[in-house]
Formats: sequence, C-alpha cells, structure tokens
Amino acid sequence: MIKLIVSDLDGTLLDTSKQIAERDRLAVTKAYESGLDLCIASGRMNAEIKVIMGSFPNQYHAVGQNGATVRLKNERLLGAMDFAPELSLRLLQAVPSEEFISFVHCTDDSYYARAHNEVSRSYEKRIMSESSVLNELEEALANDEFRCSKLACFGELGKLSKLEARLNRQFPGQIETFISDNDCLDIMPLNVSKGTGLSLLIRELGIAPDEIACIGDSFNDLSMFALTPHSFAMVESPDEIREQASTVVHSVAEAIHHIMAYNTMSVTNISILRSDVGIGHHTRRTEWMRVWNDSNGVRHLFAGD
Repeated sequence: MIKLIVSDLDGTLLDTSKQIAERDRLAVTKAYESGLDLCIASGRMNAEIKVIMGSFPNQYHAVGQNGATVRLKNERLLGAMDFAPELSLRLLQAVPSEEFISFVHCTDDSYYARAHNEVSRSYEKRIMSESSVLNELEEALANDEFRCSKLACFGELGKLSKLEARLNRQFPGQIETFISDNDCLDIMPLNVSKGTGLSLLIRELGIAPDEIACIGDSFNDLSMFALTPHSFAMVESPDEIREQASTVVHSVAEAIHHIMAYNTMSVTNISILRSDVGIGHHTRRTEWMRVWNDSNGVRHLFAGD
C-alpha cells in the first residue's frame, strides 16, 4: 500500500508557465481525500515551495534544495546540511564567473548572487525572490559569516556538463552534482540529495520505502527513484531518466491515477486473503485479480471467482 506521494516541481507538478495545471491540482486534492500524504521534493528553497503550494497550506512535507533541507508539514525543520566554509569558497572560485551565473544558497532560504546584472536578475525571477546583496561574497564565505547549502550555476547546457565533469575531478568524494534543468547545474554537499532527504523523512514518519511513490523528470530525481519500486518519470524526461523509472506518465494526475489504482488492488487482495482464511476445508474457492491497460492507457481492475 502506498502511503506517501513524492513529487518534484519544475517539469513535473509545474507546467511550462510555472503553474500547477488544473487536472493535477484536482488529482492532488483527490489523493488527499483518499488518505494519501504528500511530499514536495525540489531543488527550490522552502520559501519558493510555499508560494507554489499556496493552495495546499500545511498539507505537505518538503525536501528542499535537493535534500539540503527537510521539513515536516507542520513546518518543523527535520534536517539541514551545508558545506564547510573552505570547501564552498573553493567551489565558487572554481566556477568561471565570465561563463556562468552563480548563486550561493543557504538553508534559511537566503541566497546571494555572485554578480548583479541584467542576466543574473533574469534568473532571480525564476527563483521567485530577490537575492541578498553582498559585495564581498568570497570574503564572507571564508569568514564563515554564513554557510552555503547549494551552489547553483546557470549557463549553456554543454558548458555546464563540462563544468560538472571538471568539478567532480577536482573535488573527488567531496560533492554531489546534478543537472537539475536544461540550463542549471546544482552543486551539493557530499551525500546530500533528494534521496537522502526523503530517507530522513520516511524514517521520521515510520514509512517503508515500498510505501512511497516518487514522480520526477530530471537527474536530481534519480536518487528518489532508487529508493522505491514505485517511480514515475515524465514523458518529456531525458532517456536516462525514463529508463530508471518503473512507469512513464504524461502528468502528475496520471501518476496519481496509477497510485490509487495500485492501492485499490492492494486493498482488494487483502480482502481476498482474509475471506480465504474463513473457508472450511470442505469448500474450495478460487479468486483472482486481473489488471490490464486499455487503448487509452487507463488501468482496469477485475475480480472474479
């Protein structure tokens, strides 16, 4: 039985206009009404998640900044991770400022732009809040005035891929890296990912990995997919993402449909097992469940005897 639905935001629950489509909103509401719990797992900060999920206040857990922060639905901070000051400074210095726009994120949802210009401001609009101004960013990191939980670099995808490879060679065993969007590379502390954040959450909730279902579309979602047999990749995802998922879907609504059908089947199977226990040895009874997809991809359940 699936108890917790975990959904990414950008490219998954959010459409191209960064809104939740009405069909997905209705599906999430239906999932709530059926007793399912929800977690949002995103590279975004918690403050952004709250804006996006404003129509579902205090109804979801949140794994933010790719696992750097984990919050329960009551807003209690369950966990927070960041870089050691010296390492975050070296990482920032290793990113060419003339090629990439970089932002230093903190677990308190503040963030700092490496340079303030028209290009950086265009990315800030996507982040949904303005960055804090700090003229001596490198000096502040060196002096441990604040801690960096995520270094986000924006630029051309080809250059970002090369930067990712170079940073992993330069800092072996010290960082995690994810191409989280087609123009964004996220650099995280070692062993910090959506998967590790989600693992912390389900331990707190007392939920087993096979009782969660994860929905995503990008490389930073793979660590979640690895936790559970119930993983859903969006159809527009890269091939590598779809290959790692158990199911490919066109929308979050479609994934929720599959999840609720799975739970219905699980409840029915339990009922069958319970009814069989009460059958005397003089009576033989057989029952089965059939599951198939019609031409529209809709899953059907049938019980017979």
